[in-house]
This record gives sequence, structure tokens and C-alpha cells, in this order.
Amino acid sequence: MVKHTHFRKSANTAFTALWLLMVPFYAVAQKAIPDTSRFLIGQQVKLTLELEVNKGDRVNWPSLNDTLTKSVEIISKGLVDTLTTPDNRIRLTQELLITSFDTGFQVIPPIPFGVSTAGSGETTELFSPAGLLEVLNVQVDMAGDIKDLKPVMKAPYTLRDFIPYLLMLLGLMLLGLLIWFYIRNRRQNKPLIKLPSKPQPLPHQVAIAGLEELKREQLWQKGQVKEYHSRLTDILRTYFEARFGVDAPEMTSDEIADAMKDHLSDKERMADLKNILSMADMAKFAKARPMGADNELSMTLALSIVSSTIPLPVRKENPATGSSGSETDSNKNR
Repeated sequence: MVKHTHFRKSANTAFTALWLLMVPFYAVAQKAIPDTSRFLIGQQVKLTLELEVNKGDRVNWPSLNDTLTKSVEIISKGLVDTLTTPDNRIRLTQELLITSFDTGFQVIPPIPFGVSTAGSGETTELFSPAGLLEVLNVQVDMAGDIKDLKPVMKAPYTLRDFIPYLLMLLGLMLLGLLIWFYIRNRRQNKPLIKLPSKPQPLPHQVAIAGLEELKREQLWQKGQVKEYHSRLTDILRTYFEARFGVDAPEMTSDEIADAMKDHLSDKERMADLKNILSMADMAKFAKARPMGADNELSMTLALSIVSSTIPLPVRKENPATGSSGSETDSNKNR
């Protein structure tokens, strides 16, 4: 009888060893480990998922949503970390941040891990052991003051928080720069902002524009012969002063004719000038009334004198190429 019993135990031991050799070996150290099993309602607790497998095994990591159960919520999920153990196996870990807003005992359900060995197409589902959490309620002192569950947390600063201050600083810097420019320019008798000046018209342009305007006004046709000749000679006097530096506005007709000899070398132009001045003196001082043709002639002669004294282009030789280029006189329109 004893020998028969001993034989049965030996057979069972051999069968068990044979079964272990035939079944794939999984490192079933799958765990769901909270850092504490008791916490206050709303408090955040770290839950670590852990699984050990052999090298080459394929793992289907648990795909979790926002909750573990109806009463246990997942606030955040970390990345799955991989580590090689001293016995040359692979340990996978992931940290979850969980909380609960229901007091009492809350169950962490078994979490499934899918594992298939290298070279095998079958996947075995392994479950972590279930856990139990105790969610404590806040002790309320009815006689004490009302307090928050947690102190007020300050939000981290962002660039948007500093934008108003940066704009204010930039505005103060700009204002200071404007004040500095104003004081400096005030001391140097300069304007704060120097606008580009409009190019001044050249003397012959002013004279021709004045004569054309006088022609359009038709003064002598309206009987204003004296004013017509006075205006015409004033335009020429101003032109001679600006063009040749002759103080014509302060000279008599004879003095003007004498001063312009050096500038109107053409005898025909000198005769035209004397004709204009003589006709104007007759209209202004002798109270004569020149004929319409004479009035038109004075205008024509005045335009001819101005046109004939426009500065001609000055040709300058280019020292680099030896060629000559054309540049206008400084008094000619740019």
C-alpha cells in the first residue's frame, strides 16, 4: 500500500514537470500598485502598472480611457517605460494619476495585459490582481471656520501675462527717445522731424510761369494797360536779380539796360529789352496807351529774353572712361 502511494506521488510530480515544460513561460509579474491605499476624497494618487516578460515577447499594453471604474478617474497617463532586469528580462512600467470623488472602499479592477511569446501567434491575456482603495471623507469641524479642501494654487506665468508690461516698457522707451530728440534738436535749432523739402523752381521757370499767368489774365484787354506793363517788367527785374545777381528791382530802366550789357551779349536781345522797358515807361509815366500789337509784342520779347538766357548743359569728361557726359548747370532744373 505504501509503495502504491509513493508511486502515485512520483507520477503526479513527473506529470506536473512535463506540463510546465509544455506550457509557454510568461513572466506574469503583472501588477497595478498604488502608492497608497488610503487617501482623502479628490486627492490624486499615483498608480503604477508593471509587467515583466521575456525578451522577444510581444505585449499588448492596456488601452485605458478616462476612468478605471465609475468611481475611479484617470487624470493623466505617463509613457510606458522599458527596463532590462538583472535576470535579462524586460520590465514595462507606466504611471497613472488617479483620483476618486466617492468616499468608501473603491475597487481597482484587474487590468488585462496581452502577451504572446516569440514565434507564437497566440496571445494570452494576463490580469493584474484586483486592488482596494479607501477614500476618506474630509473631517468637518462644525464649530470652526469654513476652509478650502486645498489651498489656492497659483497658475504658472506665461508670456501673455507679461505682454502688457512689455508694451508699457516699450512705450516709455519710445517716449524717452522722442523727448531726447526734441531736446537735442531744440538746442541745435532743428525741427523734431525734418520733412523732405520740395525742390525750388529755377529762376527761368518762375519767370516763364509768371509771364504765362500774366498772359492768361488779359489785363490790357480789360483796359489795365499800365498794370500789365508794370507786372511784365517786375517779372523781368526779379528774373535778372535771381539769374544774374543784378539788383534790377531797385534800378531805373536805363540802369537795367546798362547793367544787362554784360549778360545779354546778343544785340538783338538788348534791343528787345530796351523796347520792353521803353514801352513800359510810356504806359506808366507818359500815360500813353500802346496798341494791342505793342502789348503782345512786349510779352513775346520778354519770353524770348528769358528763353535765350536759360543755362545750357555743361559737359564734363569722365576721368575713368575718358568719355564726356552731359550735366546741367546748377541753376538748371534737376
